[in-house]
Amino acid sequence: MGKIKKSKSIVFGIIAGFINGLLGAGGGMIVVPMLQSSLDTKKAHSTCVAVILPMTIVSAILYLVTGRVTIQDSYIYMIFGIPGAFIGSYLLQKINKKIIKKVFALLILWAGIKILFF
Repeated sequence: MGKIKKSKSIVFGIIAGFINGLLGAGGGMIVVPMLQSSLDTKKAHSTCVAVILPMTIVSAILYLVTGRVTIQDSYIYMIFGIPGAFIGSYLLQKINKKIIKKVFALLILWAGIKILFF
């Protein structure tokens, strides 16, 4: 890995970790575009999950330890989110990469609009 690429990865990693801790898994908005500069779209999205997992675990532990959230608050999301994750990771390999990019962009746009106006 070249010196510039390594420096860029370190900076993006710090930003992604910060955003993930601050906003909760929002680091994907940083990690996916960063990874797309060197990986295929599908590989970037799947690698992003592996990158964000450790950051999300650390953030979750800190939120739980400090009492800002309880496990009970998240049960309903885990019950349905885990099967959803299986379905999504299966479908990622089947869906055209152009569609994946558009869906990702629409979700980011929707989230931004929702945060700004609701």
